[in-house]
Amino acid sequence: MKKKLFITAVLLLGSFSFANAQSLGDITKAASTANKTAAAASATSFDVGSISNQVMGVLSPKLKLTDAQKPAVNSLVSEMLNKKKNILPTMATDKAGYTSKMTANRESFTTKIKKLITPAQFQTLTPLLPKSAQSLSPLAQMLF
Repeated sequence: MKKKLFITAVLLLGSFSFANAQSLGDITKAASTANKTAAAASATSFDVGSISNQVMGVLSPKLKLTDAQKPAVNSLVSEMLNKKKNILPTMATDKAGYTSKMTANRESFTTKIKKLITPAQFQTLTPLLPKSAQSLSPLAQMLF
């Protein structure tokens, strides 16, 4: 009788442990899915057109962009924002990869804009560029 009771207790304990292990796997899978969904949602809510207009609203008057420079700079700004939008989903899943790609994006922006504006305009631009993502400027939204 004691053997039957012991075997039943072991079987119940084993099935209980197995059920809990399955639940933990389901919880982990649900958390992973939630992270991916959040990353995808942030990428879709990233409005390239709106941020592009805000960035140009800062750059045009501060740099005194000419009518000839405005389309080229606007194109560059849109290019950078589209690159960020494509990279954004990796922010939740691969923070180091995201940071690395955004650093390359910032360097690319600086190199490319240097070719589109005068040295005096570039000197004016340099203090406007945010040093970290903590800045609330439209330029920070584009570059971080």
